[in-house]
Amino acid sequence: MKRYANVFAVAALFMVAVSASWAQSGGMGGMDMKDMDMMGKDKKGKPPEKASQATLHKGAGTVTDIDTVNGKVTIAHGPIRTMKWPAMSMTFGVKDKTLLEKLSTGKKVAFEFIQQGSDFIITSAK
Repeated sequence: MKRYANVFAVAALFMVAVSASWAQSGGMGGMDMKDMDMMGKDKKGKPPEKASQATLHKGAGTVTDIDTVNGKVTIAHGPIRTMKWPAMSMTFGVKDKTLLEKLSTGKKVAFEFIQQGSDFIITSAK
């Protein structure tokens, strides 16, 4: 009889420990997954937009470098709210290399860009 009592006590302690752990973690390890990217899906679980439906983002900054051979321009830009980016300096591709002819190092520009995969492509600059 004492043996059954010991087994019962161990089982009860195990169940209490598991229940407490589950409750403390919220059942999902304490993770709030509603704001996670979900591996390429938006917050509603939809796949990313196609290139033809790409979101147009706007920014303003100063041209710091131009790479005419590779069709790229580096811009020190202010925050981009639609991307939730802080101010930074980064290199963008350009949709059309003739756009680079309008740019020069040190020039302040207002620009529009889209995201294509992991690349950011400037579609216009003024």
